[in-house]
Amino acid sequence: MSPRHTTGNGSSSACLPRRAGWWPAALGVLGSAACTVSMIAAAVGVGSATAATGMAGMTSTTGTGPGRLGGVLGALVRIGPWLIVASALLVSAAFALTRRPVTAIPALVAGAVLYAGMYAQSSLPVMYASIAIGYLAWASLALWAVRPRQNATASRSP
Repeated sequence: MSPRHTTGNGSSSACLPRRAGWWPAALGVLGSAACTVSMIAAAVGVGSATAATGMAGMTSTTGTGPGRLGGVLGALVRIGPWLIVASALLVSAAFALTRRPVTAIPALVAGAVLYAGMYAQSSLPVMYASIAIGYLAWASLALWAVRPRQNATASRSP
């Protein structure tokens, strides 16, 4: 259905899937934020007096022994890799439902940057930079996706 065809209340029926895309986006951002907070907290030693400092010691915080994190933080650190993958897929699905579905591809790349920065390397500065880059990319894509398209024929006078 073209944008000119609207229902009786003036709203386009083509907008319904786009509104549905905000739920996966919200769930994805919340999941990735929980993962990010848990990784940063574990990296700086919050949650356990014997938690290793730095990303190189993260394996000791997720395994067994005196450095093991407990409670909610420990659970988030253990499920973190799966949580960030699911979150990146949810955010990418949300971008696929926007006015610009092509934004789903760079959103997936930004999710991969988040994953790689948190779980595929051991440097804290790289982790912080990848978190900043991933979230800035998602925010930029969101701003671009919700901005109305400039249609060349719409700006012409009849």
